[in-house]
Amino acid sequence: MQSLLQDYKERLQGVAELIQGSDELAAYLEEETPELYKVLQETYEPYIGEIYQEVAENHPLQLPELEQVLLNPFFEGLFQPRILGYSVLRGEINDQIKYTRPQEPFKTILLAIANSTNFDVIRQRIGQTVQLGFALSSDIWIANLLEKIENKKVKSFLQSMIHDRFRDVEERRNLLTRYKKQFTQYNFLYTRFPETLGELKVEATTVKNFLLNRISFHSKHDSYIDEIHKLISQKEFYREPEFIDIIALISNFISLNQTETQHLSNALNSCRYENEQFNTLYFQFLKSNYKNGVYFGPVADRKFNALLNKNEGDDVVRYYSLLETIHDKGFVHEDALDAVNAFYAQYEGMSIINECLRLAILQLFHKVVDNLTEPEYHSFFELQKTISGYMTVFDNSAFNLETESMCMNYVKKLLAFYKDKRSKEYQEIKKAVSSNFTELEFLSEKELIDLFKIKRKKKEITAS
Repeated sequence: MQSLLQDYKERLQGVAELIQGSDELAAYLEEETPELYKVLQETYEPYIGEIYQEVAENHPLQLPELEQVLLNPFFEGLFQPRILGYSVLRGEINDQIKYTRPQEPFKTILLAIANSTNFDVIRQRIGQTVQLGFALSSDIWIANLLEKIENKKVKSFLQSMIHDRFRDVEERRNLLTRYKKQFTQYNFLYTRFPETLGELKVEATTVKNFLLNRISFHSKHDSYIDEIHKLISQKEFYREPEFIDIIALISNFISLNQTETQHLSNALNSCRYENEQFNTLYFQFLKSNYKNGVYFGPVADRKFNALLNKNEGDDVVRYYSLLETIHDKGFVHEDALDAVNAFYAQYEGMSIINECLRLAILQLFHKVVDNLTEPEYHSFFELQKTISGYMTVFDNSAFNLETESMCMNYVKKLLAFYKDKRSKEYQEIKKAVSSNFTELEFLSEKELIDLFKIKRKKKEITAS
């Protein structure tokens, strides 16, 4: 973790002083109604939120200290429900939808709220958060937390957040899924970069989630370059499978200066030579992230390829040489399709390297088709010949189903846009779909008829 910058401390102190000297706080303390606390919240939480997001974007490793500052009573509990939610979602979760280890930050923030003089109004904003946090925690952990609370009213509220139905793994999964949707737009993760093998085993998933989150938000990485440098300098990590995922993420997505890039290249190639499982682990990394919707594309592929030592023409080098051809020519070019065909034939169809290739091509398909507007439908139908070519090369049912789903989604978008069945556009779409989609076996004749069937309005029966 990093210490909070003095500038942030001073700005937070300024906000605290503003709150303490405000008319809104004076009015709330006079009557202590939820309505007046909401006024206080709506007036001053945006100031805190602005600082928080600035730290999260530019100095995420300072978030723990920032959150500790926000527990100070001078902030009157403002923004605490938000950071309580963040603490619940930061925990690593296993297949049983339980925390892999106790979440001490969640406990610290919850106890601060429990001991707040404003608990009665704050609790109205933390119910679902506490339910989820408790559902993901062990009974012993919850019991230990409750023992630290002396106020019977507060303890009773927290006990009421424990629900038997969340003992069922699917109920916990559904609750977590629903809850996470509220936070998709917020950048709040931080991590602890490991310095020992023991820490690597414990922190690897948190580091990966942190980096993936930063990548998805297109966030800066400048503030923890030193930590990355130290991490990839740990030679004892090079044989560890957890480290391969981390260095793979850094190599694909994080831009470094020339010196650090060379350092990264040296570390990456050392991993390749020292870890006999590197290729297998790396393709597993690609497969997992392709399937989870992490977009690689030309920029990431070229960045990784540039780091590789090409002296040994192994599967990773050959794979990236092929991707280079695809990106240089464009996947619609015949030379690209021929190169894919030649490469694909060298490996078993169900091999992981061929599965990664199929998933990479699907990403390129989606990048084009998902971003086509309705008036660009001519380009979509021109693409069908290329799609057919790749389907022939791969001869893979999963690839065909995903391609079919992507194409049908676009056609449905077209039909929702061009509703006049007598229009030129509608007739062109109908003709193209009728020709292409039956040939590609996306639609049967009956399904085709149903797709373009005109739904006749029932005639109103009038009493004579």
